Amino acid sequence: MKHYSPESVVKHVDSIPVASFGAGTTDGTSIDTAGFGDVIATLLAGTNQATGTNDTKLQDSADNVTFADIPGAAFTQVTTGNDNANYRMLLREGSHKRYVRPRQVIATAACVAGVVLEAFAPSRSEDADGEAAFQTIVAPPTVSAA
Repeated sequence: MKHYSPESVVKHVDSIPVASFGAGTTDGTSIDTAGFGDVIATLLAGTNQATGTNDTKLQDSADNVTFADIPGAAFTQVTTGNDNANYRMLLREGSHKRYVRPRQVIATAACVAGVVLEAFAPSRSEDADGEAAFQTIVAPPTVSAA
């Protein structure tokens, strides 16, 4: 049986450390996916102030300098109606360039948030399940009024 070190199987980057952000744009630290396959991005959404919104999307780059939006790789907008939840997005191997980072745009009022990126070693078996290149893999819990 072959043994792998954790660093050879998973790479973790606290791309945007959790904090309270006022209105503005924050570009996170990128993750270098060379030698890795799928990427999971986790948006850690804390409390939004009354009218605050958080629009977070993923961008990629071949050179870690010039970034562009990855089509379709945007998280659901976080408002006071769906804050205090974690959101995850899976980017399949081959659906992105070497470097991936989040871009977070906070509008109107402060929001607590952060983003974690994790890259995983390429699959060691054939994966022909036809899954989408990126998808939300964990949705926030449904909250009902009491």
